[in-house]
Amino acid sequence: MPPAQSRRRPVDASMALLREVMEHPIDPSYALAAARRARGERPGRRGVVLILVLAVLCGLFVTRAVIELRRPEPGQAVGRATLEREITRRSALAERRLAEIQRLRSQIASTAAQQLTASGDAELVTRGQQLGLATGELPVTGPGLEIVLQDAAGLGNAAAVDPRAVATGSDDGRVLDRDLQVVVNGLWVAGAEAVAINGRRLSALSAIRSAGLAILVDFRPLKPPYVVQAIGDPGAMPGRFAADAAGPYLQSLRDNYGVQVAVTSATRLTLPGAGSLALRTAVPKVSSPPGGSSSASASSASAPSASASSASAATSASSPEVTP
Repeated sequence: MPPAQSRRRPVDASMALLREVMEHPIDPSYALAAARRARGERPGRRGVVLILVLAVLCGLFVTRAVIELRRPEPGQAVGRATLEREITRRSALAERRLAEIQRLRSQIASTAAQQLTASGDAELVTRGQQLGLATGELPVTGPGLEIVLQDAAGLGNAAAVDPRAVATGSDDGRVLDRDLQVVVNGLWVAGAEAVAINGRRLSALSAIRSAGLAILVDFRPLKPPYVVQAIGDPGAMPGRFAADAAGPYLQSLRDNYGVQVAVTSATRLTLPGAGSLALRTAVPKVSSPPGGSSSASASSASAPSASASSASAATSASSPEVTP
């Protein structure tokens, strides 16, 4: 018998799909519809009505789904109102406790000052008051400068603005934390001796930052308008502030972004104290005297003297007048 001949595949066997596309470019359904149209046949009324009904039902279902998704949950409004009331109650409680702390601190400082004065350490009381002024611990009063910043007219409430839109430039015309930072730094450069924002006294440990659209000073939110008060020489400080970079910066905010800015001189301002400053990392550097032992130096660094403790207690003695 002759050997069986091997079956060979067609050369274009792997191109069946391409051949189908080239030879039959129109889908059979389109060809069938075209043939019916050529014969004068039209879709039946029943088919048209069925298509319209299906389209209307799909539209109703989609509309219903969108409404259900956008509708707030039944308990969401109640929960939000409860949360707002709780925040308001807790904030008022925190303010009352803070006022109580300030009152007790003033009583302690006054008692310590009386005891030091009775024991003949009046100079130590005066030194403690000066240290309290320099650190911002004591409330102060005196002439100075007041700068009020407010969002541009026409802007809505900051709480009603989408925070995600801030990155796209929707914060134009709104007072930002960096604006207050520039103003405060300009006041320090102009010779301010004490600065407060909305009644929040600034110290060496104070920080001005933002959380969303809220501006925080020492982690406490501020409400517009933002009133920056600075005690200093009323004759020299306005000119120095205007000549520094902060002056043109405020003018740019007013002209380019519509931020409302008001700068006025005040004959008498009263700024609260920032309270006692607690240093958690920094410690005083104590140098050992010539010929002294390292153990004595270490003991003096870890245990401050009684005079230093008395000075620390006396820094809250009173509210002295700040003079230019």
